[in-house]
Amino acid sequence: MGRPRGRRKLNLAGVFPTGTTPGMSRRAIVTLVTRDYAHFAQVLLASCRAEHPEATLFVCYADRPPADWHETVPGTKVVYGDELGVPDWKTFTFQYTPFELSCALKPHLLRHVISHGYDEVVYLDGDMRVYGPLASVFDALRTSSLVLTPHLLAPLFDDGERPHEQAFLVSGTYNAGFLAVRADATSRRFLDWWSSMVARRCYTDLAASLFVDQKWLDLVPGLFEDVHVLRDPGLNVGHWTLSQFRFGPLADMSRTRSGVAVGEAPLVLFHFSRMTPANPDEHLASQTRVRLAEVPALARLVRDYHAALETAGRARCEAWGCAFAALSDGTLIQPAWREAVRRRHPLVASVADPFDVTTRPDLLRVYRDLEGDAVHWRRDWRLKSPRARGIAGHVTRARTKLKKILRVLRVPRKSA
Repeated sequence: MGRPRGRRKLNLAGVFPTGTTPGMSRRAIVTLVTRDYAHFAQVLLASCRAEHPEATLFVCYADRPPADWHETVPGTKVVYGDELGVPDWKTFTFQYTPFELSCALKPHLLRHVISHGYDEVVYLDGDMRVYGPLASVFDALRTSSLVLTPHLLAPLFDDGERPHEQAFLVSGTYNAGFLAVRADATSRRFLDWWSSMVARRCYTDLAASLFVDQKWLDLVPGLFEDVHVLRDPGLNVGHWTLSQFRFGPLADMSRTRSGVAVGEAPLVLFHFSRMTPANPDEHLASQTRVRLAEVPALARLVRDYHAALETAGRARCEAWGCAFAALSDGTLIQPAWREAVRRRHPLVASVADPFDVTTRPDLLRVYRDLEGDAVHWRRDWRLKSPRARGIAGHVTRARTKLKKILRVLRVPRKSA
């Protein structure tokens, strides 16, 4: 993609954020969204600016908003996905859904920002809001290379309600919506490793123990030294936290703009995952113990957050959609087509631009012809597909086993 006219590429080299001088740690807070989530990024970055005027703010758009879109938070630096140096960009973006793509670009963005001279970099998902200083995060970075936050800080009741600890054995121990890195050799090795893991394995297949970029973080404390697990109840609070700690008013209002306490800690960072304006109760699909109406302090935060998203241009941004959701003729990309490109199926492996059906009209037919085989490509699809269950599924599996046995038992002919 070409750069939209009217946008000026920012020269980041040698630029010190407001309030810092040479010799001080250069801090950056970054987020990454597709253009239809630009309003989320604006609300997040506005809250970051209020708490950390000394930090440089970055927003990375996986695709590109229209040329007349302007950042509302002063000093925000804009980066685009195709500027991150990702190899084989067209294939990389096609193989993933917009959500998966946003996850897969995180290590590339962090590495990009570090390469421009920032010493401490905090990544935050776009659907977050900061209510207090991230002091404990930056304190941890003084002595640690990586900072992670776990989903669970207290055992859950085994009462038949969701979630149970077992859920996090599937989705991941640490939440990938927040992490922080210090610019050193360890974090660079981590980012190199993480980017290699998500190059072709950043999708959701719970049956195969894959959950986008997040599940890979389970391995990080064992693979890398100087990893700090930040056990602060007020950081990266989300629907998974609702049954672990009591939410209520905070006596000392100076510690957080939210006025909310999570257990005994002030709420500093809330992750509004599955609490979007279109479906504010979607979190009930993941946890059934607490409803927003039962927690007035949290319900107020959600209402305020949704109002801020409206002001930031929700309707306009959502109307854009994601640039990577459709082929060049506007046909919506189907999961089987993405999977064919991701696994480099022989029929599409040599296609330079998988989106381009304008100059390659036959490509759409190829994609559709592949759909019939796609159910067998992934374990999660096989488990969901009626074709892979019941008698037909048993027959198919038996036939496959028989072919394998015959191949093993086949005796090569003796030459005459």
